Amino acid sequence: MAIAVFSFKIDPDGKVRVLHVFFAETKAAADAELKQHAAACPKFGPAWHKNETVEFARTIEEIPPTDEDELEEWLDTFLCEFEDAEDDVLEVEPE
Repeated sequence: MAIAVFSFKIDPDGKVRVLHVFFAETKAAADAELKQHAAACPKFGPAWHKNETVEFARTIEEIPPTDEDELEEWLDTFLCEFEDAEDDVLEVEPE
C-alpha cells in the first residue's frame, strides 16, 4: 500500500482550479514531498503557507508507474476505484 496526499488550492474567488497530488510509501514521506514542492513553487507555496489549500490523504494500492501507457491505465483504474466506492458520496450543488 502507498499514500496519496491531495492538496487543493483554493483561489480567492473560492473555486478550486489546481490539484496537486503527492505519492509516497508513507504519509510522512508524502507530506515531505508536499513541503518540498511548497518551498519551490511560486504559486502553490505562498497559498499553502497562508492556509489557502486543503489536504486529504488516502491509501492507494500502488504508486503510479512511470511508463506512459501504464500510467494512463493506472489513472483509469484509480478513478474507477473512486466511482465504485460506496462510502465516497459526492454532494454537488447546482450552479
